[in-house]
Amino acid sequence: MPGDDLKKRMNEFLEIKDKYNLDNEKFLLFMSLINLIGIVNLLEMRAEGGVQGSSTSRSQDMVPFLGMFGGHKGRVPTDGTQK
Repeated sequence: MPGDDLKKRMNEFLEIKDKYNLDNEKFLLFMSLINLIGIVNLLEMRAEGGVQGSSTSRSQDMVPFLGMFGGHKGRVPTDGTQK
């Protein structure tokens, strides 16, 4: 059930808050950074053509953040040759 996974993740985040004694402002900043990293990872998937048949993929040369948060580490040339 999707709600159970959400509760589990939120409990994990609250444990981190307690472990590092974060106040509410620092905890909200922590959650915002997690969301930002998730957004960047989704953009990397889009740039790499992560969805088959999707017309929304972009040239990897246009993506300056590629590989920044654990995604694909190197750019694959669009012409298929290795650099």
